[in-house]
Amino acid sequence: MYKSEGEMYPHVAQWLRHLLTQEFRKSTVVVEDTSKKVLSRFLVERGLHELFRDYQTYEIQVDVTGVVHNGKTAGLAFVECKLDKISLRDLSQLLGYSRVATPLVSIIISPEGISDAMNLLFNIHRRNDILSYGDKGCLRIARWDENKRDIDMQTLIPKGGLF
Repeated sequence: MYKSEGEMYPHVAQWLRHLLTQEFRKSTVVVEDTSKKVLSRFLVERGLHELFRDYQTYEIQVDVTGVVHNGKTAGLAFVECKLDKISLRDLSQLLGYSRVATPLVSIIISPEGISDAMNLLFNIHRRNDILSYGDKGCLRIARWDENKRDIDMQTLIPKGGLF
């Protein structure tokens, strides 16, 4: 059992790297724990800022960030990690980040799943509309399986795939 969110980051980064490499086979994939730096600084440090026209506005701090690029186009991937049940407050933070930087995929995970209020919001009242960002973006929520070091696809909100 994780004692801190930081203990999750290496496992989550490895999982995200594998996911992005499989999904974007002809692209270069960079994944890193970015929990202690703003996204714009990460992009500058990695020499990837020129791929994002508005990178200077990315004053956001995502736990694990992925960058997928093929020289001409680039996209971001965000994963926010929580130890406790995911709350609406947690979700709102990542949704705000996603509205700023419009990543290809944006996921919030926790080994504990979601709070009762979140369960009501998404599984009973079906309010998946609030997960939208950008033109086609949709934030994803899932329980992180510590043993498998993977998300539990049965818990994915909204149902379906990650992309």
